Amino acid sequence: MRVPLSERPALDVYPFVTVHPIRYGDLDPNNHVNNAAVATYLEIGRTEFFDKEGVRLTGEGRGISLVHLEIEYHREILYPGFVQIAIGIRRVGASSLTFDQAVFVGGERFVSGSSTTAQIDLKLRRSTPWNDAQRAKFETLRMK
Repeated sequence: MRVPLSERPALDVYPFVTVHPIRYGDLDPNNHVNNAAVATYLEIGRTEFFDKEGVRLTGEGRGISLVHLEIEYHREILYPGFVQIAIGIRRVGASSLTFDQAVFVGGERFVSGSSTTAQIDLKLRRSTPWNDAQRAKFETLRMK
């Protein structure tokens, strides 16, 4: 179910925001940011969020895999400029995290997104549950 734009969280509600330049190479023939680049912005948000919070799993035989992604475009993003990529945890599952994500330009929402990642055992190639320390950490990072 679509959430009206007026009911979406403001930029300052998100626990993590990173800023990136809009690159000329992000543009498509319509001269606005391509949908693939927007998906990359959301990936940058997740990656930097995990990095900032010290979630490093690859050295422990575990990794993070994207299992679901939804993107809703509200306005076209134009070059040049900077995007503010916002992210917060909405739900902590047994082995997954569901994020609320957004792309803002100048503090105004241009894109809304939702993504779910799962922790996987890299040898078995299947999901593996969070341990108690991970779960406790993620609970403190949930959006209010």
